[in-house]
Amino acid sequence: MDIEKKIAELLSGFQPATAFMAACELGLFEELKQPARAEKVAQRLGLDPRATLRLLNALVGMAIVVKEGEHFYLPEGWRKFLLKEGERYLGQWVALMSDLQKAWVQLPEFVRNGRNITSIMDMLGGDPARMRGFIDAMHDKALKATAMIAREIPLGEARQMLDVGGGPGTYALEWASAHPRLKATVFDIPPVLEVAKEYIRRYQLENRVTTQAGDFNRDALGTGYDLVLLANVLHMYNAETAEGLVKRAVTALAPGGRLIVHGFTTDEGGTSPLEDAMFSINIGLLTEGGNAHPLPEMTRWVTGAGLTETRSFRIDGIPTGVLTAKKAV
Repeated sequence: MDIEKKIAELLSGFQPATAFMAACELGLFEELKQPARAEKVAQRLGLDPRATLRLLNALVGMAIVVKEGEHFYLPEGWRKFLLKEGERYLGQWVALMSDLQKAWVQLPEFVRNGRNITSIMDMLGGDPARMRGFIDAMHDKALKATAMIAREIPLGEARQMLDVGGGPGTYALEWASAHPRLKATVFDIPPVLEVAKEYIRRYQLENRVTTQAGDFNRDALGTGYDLVLLANVLHMYNAETAEGLVKRAVTALAPGGRLIVHGFTTDEGGTSPLEDAMFSINIGLLTEGGNAHPLPEMTRWVTGAGLTETRSFRIDGIPTGVLTAKKAV
């Protein structure tokens, strides 16, 4: 290994991400639906022409934007992700990561005292529009994962599903769309469920997907479900709270029912995959005790709660970790 080269790569790693986030924040991609010169883009957006040219050239070097002569444009493959009308628009997710970057700059302080730097609620600042953007970002990010998990687990056998901390209800809605006999309940706090209800109407699944308001760490989750999902939830809490939530989820399962856990999770040593080890830092900056819990530890929670037929795998999505098990009949 060329260690000096590795260090140089690490030190410059923030630059492409920052350039990309700046382009999204400034609205550059919306101006590149048709080929345009840098000065024209700058004029439309009220930017400095020479600085705009530098950023556009960098985006070309990152293989995001195409340059032909003096004209720049956004190629077809990127449009569904970066244009607001795109079917997989991820602009809200990019904005969230831009906010997170400000917390990462304070990483030394977190390491010194172990206290989180901020929280999601602090970042959103009580702004309803930003909160909505955050929830929308979670929906956009989950779409790929729902399809991948469904290919690995026989979800068609389920008839009653509980989506704990389901946010906009993405998993429940996508799986109910694919399985007409599946009914689902999305459990979350009232403000989040107001958004979930909009998504339910958008999917036209009001007759099969409902909501239940509450605090999933304290309030009853109900019983009799043959599928309970914990997606992007356990890594928000310390091990004791996360294990307690697993036990509550198992209680909500009917005999023969299946639990699915989807989230960030590392190996036993906490070092791999790298993305999940990095997420442990990320969630530490934002929560008191949150962690990408090691998969073997999470498996012990599941088996300790009485489930069997455990299986774990990784998907090419975000997050990558999936753990599933069944309750004895």
